[in-house]
Amino acid sequence: MTEDQVRQFLDDTSSVEGWFFPIDVSLFAALDEIQKREGITGDLFEIGVHHGKSAILLGRMLNDGERLGVCDVFGQQELNVDHSGEGSRDLFLRNLSRYAPAAVDGLRVFCKRSDQLTAEETTTRCRFIHIDGGHRPADVVNDLQVAERALLADGIVVVDDPFNPSWPGVGEGLYDYFARQPRAFAPIVIGGNKAYFVREAATERYRPWLERIANGEFFQSPAFRFESKEWLGCRVLTASRREWVDLRPIAAAQTHLRGSALRKWLLKLIPN
Repeated sequence: MTEDQVRQFLDDTSSVEGWFFPIDVSLFAALDEIQKREGITGDLFEIGVHHGKSAILLGRMLNDGERLGVCDVFGQQELNVDHSGEGSRDLFLRNLSRYAPAAVDGLRVFCKRSDQLTAEETTTRCRFIHIDGGHRPADVVNDLQVAERALLADGIVVVDDPFNPSWPGVGEGLYDYFARQPRAFAPIVIGGNKAYFVREAATERYRPWLERIANGEFFQSPAFRFESKEWLGCRVLTASRREWVDLRPIAAAQTHLRGSALRKWLLKLIPN
């Protein structure tokens, strides 16, 4: 996908409820483009759909002959134990039909918990898997095990919220999985709110491409710069924020508040 296509996606889906940082949209698009240039083909799968914002992008990433599969409890919210999102099958299908109509043909929708997914349902030939399901540690471990079974040798699996302080169970589950299966996957990129992994043997295939991402060949980000960091025993391309707005609260407030509203906000900072 090109930068123009990324901008078009962001414009088209601005009213679709969901959490998808533009930096991660750009990384999905760049890694999809890399897979296409490398001739890596296969199915795409998503665990945790909500209203379909990221599934729409996956649908736009499909090559001819590839299929999109999704899994969500949707209306069975009694199964959504941690209340991490509230998916709607009707809204998802409506949004996908509107914004990625070509993905509807061949779409496979599984309305159940992801720990009930079979290899036949996910297929074992996925080139790109996005995990954004249950946010408890056990859920994350299970979903990574599902991905391990489903992913092609050169496929990519993406985990949402690994460092999000609002959902600490995701990070716990991720580290628990790697304690059990330290060689199953290797991280290659940390994005705005997602971590990207490949099978350990595939890291060398992606490494030259990651350098080209870091050099701005695929996209430029005004909010992030790419740096090499150490994580899970690997060198990982990391999207580092150029500036943390909340480190300068008064300046940030001045950008958004004026007059009496600004004075009221500043008074809250003065201790009684």
